[in-house]
Amino acid sequence: MDCIVRIIAYLLLLAIHVLIYIFLHSHFYFILLVAMVTAPILTAAANFWLRRSVSVEILSGTGKEAYARKREETFFYLKVKNTSWAMSLDAKVSLTIANTFFGTEGTFTVSVPVHMHGTYELEIPVIPDFPGIVTLKADAIRVKDLLGFFYLKKKTVSSASVTVMPEFFGKGTYDRTAVESGMLESEESSKRGNDFSDVQEIREYIPGDKLMSIHWKLSAKRDVLMVKDRVSMSDRQLVIVSELLSDHMMLDAVVEATYGLVRTLIEDGTTVRLMYWSMGSYDYMEYRIDYVSDLETAFARMYYERTYQVADEAASHMAQVHPEIKSYLYVTGGGSGADVFVRENG
Repeated sequence: MDCIVRIIAYLLLLAIHVLIYIFLHSHFYFILLVAMVTAPILTAAANFWLRRSVSVEILSGTGKEAYARKREETFFYLKVKNTSWAMSLDAKVSLTIANTFFGTEGTFTVSVPVHMHGTYELEIPVIPDFPGIVTLKADAIRVKDLLGFFYLKKKTVSSASVTVMPEFFGKGTYDRTAVESGMLESEESSKRGNDFSDVQEIREYIPGDKLMSIHWKLSAKRDVLMVKDRVSMSDRQLVIVSELLSDHMMLDAVVEATYGLVRTLIEDGTTVRLMYWSMGSYDYMEYRIDYVSDLETAFARMYYERTYQVADEAASHMAQVHPEIKSYLYVTGGGSGADVFVRENG
């Protein structure tokens, strides 16, 4: 509508100058009429040139942190690059922001200038309402000619993502009796920096032995591969199973409760075995969590999963797939948020 108004106003102004020239026969008005007639042609040609030369890039930035956090400000950066000498005072970039884990999506438009043979950068602040993978995508850019008569549209394919972790309010309290009930004896810890097994003897390598068991110094001296035969010592793991429900409020509550509980436990020195049912793989995904970095890696992978329509989707497969687990700490949706309790397997 704005473009139509501009065109009508320009035509009226042109008509007025034609009438003035007819009455005055002034050379100045003749030159002005020539300029007014040729200007739309030149700006239209420049706009077509600009459309071919302009490009859009979306970048993400989380500062020093590897991940962003729910309800904390993070940033995307929009870069509009122009390799031509044409320009536009008003270009509109159509953007889509989505959280693939929660299935939410929204669109908005930003207006930016396009500089001659240069790059314009715009910082876009985002405060995520939910954890997950937040993606900002540039769908198209529409460049306007200098006279404001029309836009030319160009599709773009640039996007960037930020992985958003749940809120963490500090170490919370939990029922230690429930934790003890959900413990599972586990063979041979993988905790970095610790060795929970004793070397019983050193023998020659047999095909099938783990490379990590090779005694490299002794092998170099004897010129034959020697391995350390170990006696495993068990450490205790707490099994936590989360229901990734499709309801937004319940999913948010379950994810936040799981994150807070696991982080509190590992900061207290408890090893956690985090599990959830994968609809895509039709199997349990499980991660051993010893450190906060392990926890965040597990959550970053979990965000690619499809959520459940059935309330007990994760728990319903446990007895068949993992009969060795007698009980586990179960995190599911409740009436006012998330419920956490010990569930017997079977």
